[in-house]
Amino acid sequence: MSPVLRAGSLFEHMRHICERPRMFAPDFTLDHLHLYIQGYEDARGDEDLPSQYHHFREWIYKQHPTWRDSPEWWARHVFKANSGDLDRTLDDIIRLLDQFLATDGAEFVHFPVRQTQED
Repeated sequence: MSPVLRAGSLFEHMRHICERPRMFAPDFTLDHLHLYIQGYEDARGDEDLPSQYHHFREWIYKQHPTWRDSPEWWARHVFKANSGDLDRTLDDIIRLLDQFLATDGAEFVHFPVRQTQED
């Protein structure tokens, strides 16, 4: 089961894009996702809000230290590991998001509280 994300978090939007990429662009590529992430982070910066992506990127590099010094974006490494299959790559990105949100990214997850009626 996927986590319930805080409304407005970058990770909520990344998941939505990865689940339905062609809804955003019929010829969707990883460049579309990268552009969205950068735009989202730039908008947060314009509002003097802290980066959310930085936390995920650092977590990724802890999992895959050799990617940090690579000139390629981390998602390209995932793409290559999936032999250029975009759908499998997007599924893996969702899995990475879930792993991050279950560990270091727990602050971005909203845990719904069940309301009960008191008698």
